[in-house]
Amino acid sequence: MLTINNVKIKGISSTVPSNEVNNTDFVQFYGEKETLKLIDSIGVKHRFITSDEIKSSDLCFDAANRLIDALAWDRNEIGAVIFVSQTPDYQLPATACILQNKLGLSNHTLAFDINMGCSGYIYGLQVASSLVSNGIKKVLLLVGDTISKLIKKGDRSTELLFGDAGSATAIEYDEKSSIKFELGSDGSGWENIVARQQIVSTTLNGNNCTYLEMNGSEVFSFTLNRVPKLVNQFLSNLNITAEEVDLAVYHQANLFMLKHLFKKSKLTPVQTPISIDYYGNTSCASIPLTLCHHNKKEKSNKTLLVGFGVGLSWGAAMCDLSDTLILPIKVMNNDK
Repeated sequence: MLTINNVKIKGISSTVPSNEVNNTDFVQFYGEKETLKLIDSIGVKHRFITSDEIKSSDLCFDAANRLIDALAWDRNEIGAVIFVSQTPDYQLPATACILQNKLGLSNHTLAFDINMGCSGYIYGLQVASSLVSNGIKKVLLLVGDTISKLIKKGDRSTELLFGDAGSATAIEYDEKSSIKFELGSDGSGWENIVARQQIVSTTLNGNNCTYLEMNGSEVFSFTLNRVPKLVNQFLSNLNITAEEVDLAVYHQANLFMLKHLFKKSKLTPVQTPISIDYYGNTSCASIPLTLCHHNKKEKSNKTLLVGFGVGLSWGAAMCDLSDTLILPIKVMNNDK
């Protein structure tokens, strides 16, 4: 377990694209019985997906602009911008550099990308917190994916599951606050969630991209084996019981899976907000998106954040969000 001192999450915002999809519409492709069975299993009734022209950075840019303005942050004081995604705008340059310019940040701003998916928010939060703890007073963590661009039509394991979203998290130096972390990875399972089949596509700005392949049974097995151990040991190391956790926000992977995970760690529905039913699995953005969807301040002194998946990788964080500014989710009102 790692404790990073002198760091506080000051604000969180999230944005989704304007294109709404109801999964019941897939009855015309899969039939009513099969479609309803899939919806019941994964728990996704509704999603937001991007047009070809909207990029992951566009969603994060919108979320960041709103958050900076809401916090009244001086853009010249933001010392670093970190972009976490597995669907960057280009192969190069780093999307964070593009966002630094678009957001009007200082040329002294450190900017770099982190290539992580389902556990990416926790990984990014630890990196950002480390920078703040070591002298960069304000850091902007931008986390978002447009996984819908990588889905192959007719792939029942993925087509009804994924939505798109972008988020912004403002992290600031605070002598009275700290965040606890536990992270890990097991690359031996990398093939269970992978994008490797080259396709020529007009998405991702005309660059070649790849279809997402997922071995659902192996991912399910990994998650049920690894995540409860992670959470239960993490809470034990913190000398906190499950009952003492105010809020537990998990990566929104699959509703059936989440119910099993909550049960194994003795977490109740009151403690565990859900957003997957309305937004789908939004990859690395799902944790901040769920916080914005929940958007309640009461009893959030002990907030547990848990990410897990592609890599295979996992991570947990314990933080105090009781006085964090959490903005409601915005639906972009115009696609490019």
